[in-house]
Amino acid sequence: MSDNEVSEMWRAVREHKQKKKRSNLAYSTAQLTSAGLPFVSHNMGVHLVLMKGEQPIDFWPSTGLWWIRGTTNKRRGIQKLILFMLK
Repeated sequence: MSDNEVSEMWRAVREHKQKKKRSNLAYSTAQLTSAGLPFVSHNMGVHLVLMKGEQPIDFWPSTGLWWIRGTTNKRRGIQKLILFMLK
């Protein structure tokens, strides 16, 4: 493989990852809306904040990462977040 071919390959990988993150962002945000969970959007929808009682939950829909603010226990997955919020 030439240097140019390697560069093209990594460019395609990066573009695929960016496309996947945009898709995840749209899907996860739609799932929260469908579940009737209110949230505040920050940074053009990249960071969402939900409230469970008085406890803020930080969520990044492009990666599925979420955690209860003030803790160090990081979690992943929109479905797990929805179940946590509804219990």
